[in-house]
Amino acid sequence: MNVSVLPDFLAIGGLVAVFWSLLKRTRQSRLRYWLVGWVLVLVHIVAQFISQNVAAAATPAIAVSLIMLLLTSMAFIWAGNDMRRQPTKRDLPATLLAATPDAVLYACLVYGVTDKAIYFALTTAGLLATLWVFRGGRRSSDRSGLLLRPVAIFSVYALQALLLYLDRTDSVLNWSLCWHYLAVAIFFRMGSTRSSVGVLFTTISFLAWALVFPVGLLFHVLLPHVQVEHEVWNLPKFLVATGLIFTLLEEQMAKAEHASLHDALTGLPNRRLFLQRLEVAIADAQRNRRSLALVVIDLNDFKQVNDSLGHAVGDALLRQISSRFASSVREQDTLARLGGDEFAVILVDGHGGDVAQRVMDSLHAALGSGFEVDGHRLRAQASIGMSLYPDEGEDETQLYAFADRDMYRQKLLSRSRLESVEATGGSISS
Repeated sequence: MNVSVLPDFLAIGGLVAVFWSLLKRTRQSRLRYWLVGWVLVLVHIVAQFISQNVAAAATPAIAVSLIMLLLTSMAFIWAGNDMRRQPTKRDLPATLLAATPDAVLYACLVYGVTDKAIYFALTTAGLLATLWVFRGGRRSSDRSGLLLRPVAIFSVYALQALLLYLDRTDSVLNWSLCWHYLAVAIFFRMGSTRSSVGVLFTTISFLAWALVFPVGLLFHVLLPHVQVEHEVWNLPKFLVATGLIFTLLEEQMAKAEHASLHDALTGLPNRRLFLQRLEVAIADAQRNRRSLALVVIDLNDFKQVNDSLGHAVGDALLRQISSRFASSVREQDTLARLGGDEFAVILVDGHGGDVAQRVMDSLHAALGSGFEVDGHRLRAQASIGMSLYPDEGEDETQLYAFADRDMYRQKLLSRSRLESVEATGGSISS
């Protein structure tokens, strides 16, 4: 009994278990397609084992083995695709169904079908099916991208038709699998939200997987006496698996870092990131002899909303307020939520207090129209303090202390005005 594929079976089986465990924890649709891909690779290995040990089932087992490689590439392509719509439960079956012409062509090649008309018909059907599945793109405004995809698909099937015409049926199968895994590498890179070592390593590993097919054919034709160990041809698979897991680890680390530096409710920088950026901004202002302004914002009587309407309404109101504040500051400035109902803004490249005053006026105006939250009409008012570097402080502690005192002076003035009249329209109320 030939058990040469047993180590591959155990290794891929372990990968299936790993990706299954990761899927249960993250529930990412991309991970679901990766898991499907590795399960198909596992079936491919089982079919290889049968073809090597059961003579009566060798031919169908080889056909199944090759078709599993094709379907694996489709699953990985879908995992990294950049289509306009989000994947749905029906998308993957539709993609696999569209791979039917190529799968039938593989079976015909394995069984030695000689009628060229069948191969040309299947090639045409594969072209049309692939164009249908991968029509359009996420960035519909990118005309060059919309044109490049059908041109690339037409080109790979045109080369396949040429190989059939030249009776190079041995090359047809290798070319088909090669371009499918080249497409996997391209879609994986395009679908990655960020460039990283893991993404680059995985992309290169997919390219190596694609090159296994033509390189293997070249070795068979040019160096028939050179025996390459089975594990060498399977190495790219395990490099891909390593790269995918490393990519997930990088993404989780990036998410953890982002969560540690941003407010969970509003998505704004939190106090930790605010202090880091303030320190950098002061150093830059000192180095370039520029001014810097720090604005501290505290919402007046916000506790009344939480006490009377509940924290859910209060949280929704805070999200709306932070969104308006973000629209009131410049792109180069930093708006942060320091905690509770307190915000702060770092104004860089300013011109004394003029820019800061305009931003403060804009922040006040952002609250003027009121808010609609869960059927409640709410109004908000804020007390805002300001400090300037270097006039009112030369480090973050001095600047923040001065701005905070200024903010409390404004709050006391506001309360004094409210106490002088009976109306409470200036406070947060429902």
